[in-house]
Amino acid sequence: MKHFLYTITRWILNIVFFKIFHLHVEGRENIPVKGAVIVAPNHKSNWDPPLIGVAFSNRVVHYMAKEELFKNPIAAWILTMFGTFSVKRGSGDGSAVMRAVRELRKGYPVGIFPEGTRIKREGLGRFHSGMASIAIEGTDILPVAVVGSLNMPHPKQHPAVLIGKIIHVEKQKPTKESIQALNEKVKSAIEQLMTDYNA
Repeated sequence: MKHFLYTITRWILNIVFFKIFHLHVEGRENIPVKGAVIVAPNHKSNWDPPLIGVAFSNRVVHYMAKEELFKNPIAAWILTMFGTFSVKRGSGDGSAVMRAVRELRKGYPVGIFPEGTRIKREGLGRFHSGMASIAIEGTDILPVAVVGSLNMPHPKQHPAVLIGKIIHVEKQKPTKESIQALNEKVKSAIEQLMTDYNA
């Protein structure tokens, strides 16, 4: 039953995003067919998770999402069905981090927004340490740029999900310097995706 409901929900979202909003997707060939990976997108609006969800047609991305989204029982049901789990923002939610690690150990893609919250302006915001701190234990990162979601729905601006090449991460000591260096690498990759798309 759960699989049937998931299939129907995904079918509806495909119609909404591809047929109505004209979603454009690039880089699907970069998505690993199996195995754990951290999906690291920029974050402009609440549209971003479902946009990425339909863009990843062959994998289900398990997201960390702010706990406020789970207050609506229907939204909570849909989010949970898609593997999303809640996180308390700004509180160093250790349980959410452990949940993310468990999902990765199961071989699932886990979506973590490096900026931590929506950045309602052009460009990227400051990257927090959470995503890099988890990845630096030896999990590869898939940089993703979401373009055009800030003003959705917009009749003349169509959204795009741009999926970059895998950033391989060797297990290393999680120092402030190593985390910052990894964040800069991911940030640069996302910025390059945006630049190439807008060229």
